[in-house]
Amino acid sequence: MATKIERYDGIVSSNYYIKASMSELGITKQYTAYYFLVDILDILINESRIVRSFYKEVYPIVAKKYHKNDCSIERDIRNMIKVTWDIRLKNKLSQFWNKERRPSCCEFIYLVKNYLIMQIA
Repeated sequence: MATKIERYDGIVSSNYYIKASMSELGITKQYTAYYFLVDILDILINESRIVRSFYKEVYPIVAKKYHKNDCSIERDIRNMIKVTWDIRLKNKLSQFWNKERRPSCCEFIYLVKNYLIMQIA
């Protein structure tokens, strides 16, 4: 099963590329939400669908995979954002985010998605 990202630079899988890019951003495996975010980004990039509600469309898919509830997925991502949102991450994502406040979960996911897509192009 080929994914869209496999066409770029001989990268073996989209998960590998997503994980490498997240590492560049300083988002590491020490956070439980790291794995949730990898799966969410994989869904968003490979299915190329517009998500109207993460709570109804995306979180349930990830929650089912990890045997958790939707709220805990969102809470873990929010906690990861709280810890990782620093000057370094702000600078790397500054072309997508120019607000002083920390982004919400959905905003953060789209920021990282846009960063990944810019890296591919």
